[in-house]
Amino acid sequence: MKTLLAVLSVLFLSTIFHAQTAENVSGKIITENNEGQIKIKAAAISSSQTFKDLNYILITLKKGKSGTSSNKQSGKFSLKPNETRILSETNVNLAKSDGLKIFLFLKDEESDRTVAKDSLEINAGQFTAEVTFIPEKDLELSGLTIDETKTRMGQLFYESFFKKYNQIPEKYDGTVIITELPSFGRNSRITVTVDDLVIYSFLSKPDEEALEEEAESALNYLADYNANQNLREKEFKY
Repeated sequence: MKTLLAVLSVLFLSTIFHAQTAENVSGKIITENNEGQIKIKAAAISSSQTFKDLNYILITLKKGKSGTSSNKQSGKFSLKPNETRILSETNVNLAKSDGLKIFLFLKDEESDRTVAKDSLEINAGQFTAEVTFIPEKDLELSGLTIDETKTRMGQLFYESFFKKYNQIPEKYDGTVIITELPSFGRNSRITVTVDDLVIYSFLSKPDEEALEEEAESALNYLADYNANQNLREKEFKY
């Protein structure tokens, strides 16, 4: 596994590292680079002689040409005495000019108090000055878009979709996930999912104009889905 320094030397990126720990528990963000795809792992490390029941929150913010995208993962876990445990893994496609911020919080399950935190920044200058930390009171994020594409065509679709999505006034409250799976030849299947429901799927081809049209179609399907969800909520209230 490549260390953080190895990752940054390959990408020629600048990094700022910050960690805080308390109660003999620490949080650690581990990164690994694979040809521009950053694998991010969140780890909890105990130097205590007692068991710990904790919650974790892992947040990634990516800033690229098409805008800013966010991802949040969270969950409960138990930590044994002197145990090191991997809590979560996620992948981010990162170009050399992209900025990335990662935040990890470990919280006591009973009191909800933060007992450890860690953060990492790559090309932090891509972000505006106000995006320097995540206030703990604002950890419940909504309206996220998650990029799980794997090829250049998939990335172009995601960037086109995200750019168009950022321009609409009303965002979807849930999480939009764009995934990509290999198919025949040079093609791949790109899928747009919301609320664990596939709302749009297509076979990609090496045609940027076609990808723009697919992004527009996916956005229209998302708008229809969002409108139907809002209508159901209003009907339920009455």
